[in-house]
Amino acid sequence: MEIKLLIDRLKIKQVYGHTNREVTHITTDSRQVKKGSIFVASKGNRVDSHNFIEDVINKGVEVIVVERFVEVSDDITVILVNDSLRVASLFAHMLYEYPTNHLTTVGITGTNGKTTIATMLHHLWQHLGLNSSYIGTNGFMLNANHYETKNTTPETVTLTEHIHEAVDFGADVMNFEVSSHGLMIGRLNGVEFDIAIFTNLTQDHLDFHGSMTDYKYAKERLFTGLGQDLSKEKYVILNGDDPVSELYRTSSPYEVITYGLQSHHDIYADHIKESIEGTTFRLMTPTGQYNVTSPYIGLFNVSNLIAAMTACWVKGYSFEQIIQTIDQLERVSGRLEVLDDSLPIQLVIDFAHTPDGLQKVIESVKPLVQNKLIVLTGMQGERDTTKAFDMGRIACLGDVAIYTPDNPVDDDPDYLTGLLKAGATHDNIYEFSDRSRGVEFAIEISEPGDTILLTGKGREPYQIGPGGVKHPYREDEIALNAAYKKYGVMDREN
Repeated sequence: MEIKLLIDRLKIKQVYGHTNREVTHITTDSRQVKKGSIFVASKGNRVDSHNFIEDVINKGVEVIVVERFVEVSDDITVILVNDSLRVASLFAHMLYEYPTNHLTTVGITGTNGKTTIATMLHHLWQHLGLNSSYIGTNGFMLNANHYETKNTTPETVTLTEHIHEAVDFGADVMNFEVSSHGLMIGRLNGVEFDIAIFTNLTQDHLDFHGSMTDYKYAKERLFTGLGQDLSKEKYVILNGDDPVSELYRTSSPYEVITYGLQSHHDIYADHIKESIEGTTFRLMTPTGQYNVTSPYIGLFNVSNLIAAMTACWVKGYSFEQIIQTIDQLERVSGRLEVLDDSLPIQLVIDFAHTPDGLQKVIESVKPLVQNKLIVLTGMQGERDTTKAFDMGRIACLGDVAIYTPDNPVDDDPDYLTGLLKAGATHDNIYEFSDRSRGVEFAIEISEPGDTILLTGKGREPYQIGPGGVKHPYREDEIALNAAYKKYGVMDREN
């Protein structure tokens, strides 16, 4: 594309150098530039990428977008703007031909459940015969192909590039985990959503948002961002069991469909029966009632599954079609996942890292516990520590509570476990500054029939230590190796 076409979209700018150049790529990362790239410089909280302009020019970049004047040779095109990341979104969507216009887009926001619903949907669409893509905590996926990403919602240009890749792949639909961070800092600028889903709102990310009110309104941006063009077919799907849904109901002019576990919702479940193998329930809908057998554990996963099924229904699939695919679904990796049901203990991992999430997973497994329940939870470093007391208290719903750090970054691990311990309600508690040692200890003190619930990591493949450095860490592997060693199961593949 000619750079002149991009520049002409901007009213407020200063341009230096030639404008008849061809560009084929755009990036905000100086390490990703190549011949034909536009490099967009910005001043972040930690890094000012204007400092890398000389490096990218040496790599062959001829077009740069900046927020302050820089001295470069006359053969470089410089576009000086007020907000370079906003311009990066605009240029990326233009360069990649507005990719969200070429597939169905589903955005899922909420404190808990984003990954689960997005993953359920990713598999449901495929079983319904569509090519599906996903982007979120578990990376970027094109059907079964999986690629790692750094953030739940990648920065704006990378996100747009992934959507473009999905279009080129032939994806019919893309499922987005929509984080409040991504909404607030503009990472989703230009993404045209067709379906917006809300899961729930509980305490989290107050280190970033400052208050629950600001956090609530940050997530509202997904629904206001649907726009006002009623010639487009769009839907809002809200968890009616959460009172915040009443605010989001008024945030968009499109049809609102509520779901949940109460009978006054548009779509709801009753006659629920739970087991460690999964859940059965009756689904009540505007088109009739249906019996569902789900591989997912817990009442909140009944709610999550209904949200995913509703998204498929509004796109024209009957509930009969959708339900026929449910028994083909795999459990969501790292979310209330039983690691090996052949063990004499129930060894379960989950990503729960908020008080509400932790309480829900404990309540989900408690009715299924045969002997004692051992709960391990962690506190994240350099995050909202006001939730630690409640998490320490809730972990004591188990017979044994084990406190560890979780991604401590530059915080003292003992300080983090101490915050959790302050909430303890019984004395059967243990602290470990080394999380892996805490996991091994949970296995060591277990007996056949016990349930061990490891929360906070799921299958997240790293721990973040001092300086923000990510170190390889697999909680599932640590737990399984310890369990196989204790219970005499050798040479098993994880």
